Amino acid sequence: MTNADEYIQKFKELESVVKNTFGLNDWDSVTNFLSKQGEYRPFREEIKYCQEVRNLLQHKQKIGGEYPVEPTREMINFLERTIDSLKNRKTCGEIMVPLSRLFYRKETDSIRGTLEKMRKIPSGHVPVLDDSGKVAGIFTAVSFLNIIADKNGEPPAPGLTFSEAEKYITLDHHDSEVYRFVKSSLYADELKDIFEHTYSGGKRLAMVFVTENGKPDGRLIGTISPWDILGKQDSL
Repeated sequence: MTNADEYIQKFKELESVVKNTFGLNDWDSVTNFLSKQGEYRPFREEIKYCQEVRNLLQHKQKIGGEYPVEPTREMINFLERTIDSLKNRKTCGEIMVPLSRLFYRKETDSIRGTLEKMRKIPSGHVPVLDDSGKVAGIFTAVSFLNIIADKNGEPPAPGLTFSEAEKYITLDHHDSEVYRFVKSSLYADELKDIFEHTYSGGKRLAMVFVTENGKPDGRLIGTISPWDILGKQDSL
């Protein structure tokens, strides 16, 4: 089998995997679709080039029984890596920080005690859960500053709990930040698109909560930060 034969075979496999993965129609352009996806957008020129070479090999007449061009091994490897990445897409459940490793607080916990722990365990966003394990809010440095500001510069009382400071930790109390709830089965590349669209809209997606049903009324099972999704992407 020549490189050209193997290349055509791999490209057909790529088309099949993309169509099955994303539910495309037979007439949809696989390369156009793939080059617009967040994870593959940086490689859109390579993807387009692979399409052009495939068209040349399949739709142009051979001369003397030979293909007009011979794809390099690196081009075939690129198709193989792309296929493998599509077959092994990670889910949110695989990249999240699970609840067992997460620094979180209960509504009955004190704010003073939480601040002491935050000094030892660097964490800018601390989820606050109710008795059923649902997200009741988020505690940040801004939350603390707002509490102090409303008390004319006085620190919170030693026994002040999160339930007593509810208005400072609600998710909609953070003007410059937004939060999202997703299922663990959502693919990481789909979540990356959510992050990018949020940023392009002028908002900062500070944290994603992974819950049992993907909604605010579901029990929290883990969290995903911008670093988890944007800073750990494997390149093709």
